[in-house]
Amino acid sequence: MTERNPAGQSLLMVWTIIGCLLLLLNHQTTVAHENPVFKPTVRIGETLYVSAKGSRNPETGEHPADMGTATTQTMLNIDQELSRVGFTFSDVVSVQVWLTDLEKYQEMNNAYRQFFGQQFPARTTLGVTALPDGSMVQIAMVAVKGPKQVIRPTGADTSNLPFSPGILAGDTLYLSGHVGINPESGKLVEGDIGDHVVQTLKNIQAVLKAADMDLSHVISAYLYMKNVEDFAAVSNAYLTMITEEPRPARLPMSVAKLPLDSPVEITMIASRKPRQAIIGEGQPPSGSYSRGLLSNNVMHLAGVFRREGTIQRQVNEGIEWLTAILKAGNMQLKNVVEVHVYLADIGDYAALTAACRQKFSDGGPTLAVTAVPQLPARSSIMLGLVAARELVSD
Repeated sequence: MTERNPAGQSLLMVWTIIGCLLLLLNHQTTVAHENPVFKPTVRIGETLYVSAKGSRNPETGEHPADMGTATTQTMLNIDQELSRVGFTFSDVVSVQVWLTDLEKYQEMNNAYRQFFGQQFPARTTLGVTALPDGSMVQIAMVAVKGPKQVIRPTGADTSNLPFSPGILAGDTLYLSGHVGINPESGKLVEGDIGDHVVQTLKNIQAVLKAADMDLSHVISAYLYMKNVEDFAAVSNAYLTMITEEPRPARLPMSVAKLPLDSPVEITMIASRKPRQAIIGEGQPPSGSYSRGLLSNNVMHLAGVFRREGTIQRQVNEGIEWLTAILKAGNMQLKNVVEVHVYLADIGDYAALTAACRQKFSDGGPTLAVTAVPQLPARSSIMLGLVAARELVSD
């Protein structure tokens, strides 16, 4: 007869309980991963939106220590998502890169360019204050199946750059982020912020012209500034060039640093399809931008910022405002395919995702979140959305 050991039985019971708890935790984590707030990819016809990815290695659970290796890992993480839905880097038309240290821009470039052949997509690169999950680099993409054309102004020499001035896919032109470089000198223009904005838009005009378009075809404009206090001057200069209605949906914000140490950078999307301005019921019109601009069943919404109350309240109010615009365009939240969120404090990231989980309960669109030095009106959060009437989800 075996003698019982009460101490051993107690220890066994403790380990059994711990094991059950670990299994439960693993189950909950798996469920959360299978039903995230946002999707890794969302497809609309032949267009694929890809959520921003950071540099965490899925095998080691760690971030690489240097920018080059971190960029390589980020691109491998994106490649996995592209492959999963039958896309490749050759399908990519537009890329957004966020770096916490823009001084390491060249290290990022050297790693990034290895993933493309002779044709590079349009690209915007920004320096930011922080990224989710402690990553030093974050990349989001848009890919399109079918023929694509590199758009390059006559005489423009971009042979050494790992991005194209513009990529035309069907009737949509995706432009790289542009700054106020004088094409004759190859250097930034001298003068005040308004001079930089005007030169930047002239450079964009040259790309549009090469695609048989002009500024009246622009449907989305992102205005990035080193100093958010320059916004009024930036807007005034912008409106001297963007004069035709309907004006693009617009999202302005500050960033930590821009390429070439430029004070402003502008990214745009243009379309040859008819454009229709959309405004929510009870919302006042804006003379500077369209609250929503619909073209070819895709609607770009102007950035919405909030600054009072908890993050939960700000998300609720921001989504409520945007939902009114969607409704006026015969859409709902389920039609949203892309969300870009800019935070004044990366510490609000967990509260942001918790708030969004309630709004996108069925599994939402793609997502990119970054922290920037300061938002307009000293707000805490800014939301930018893209929605589509015809949605094919992954």
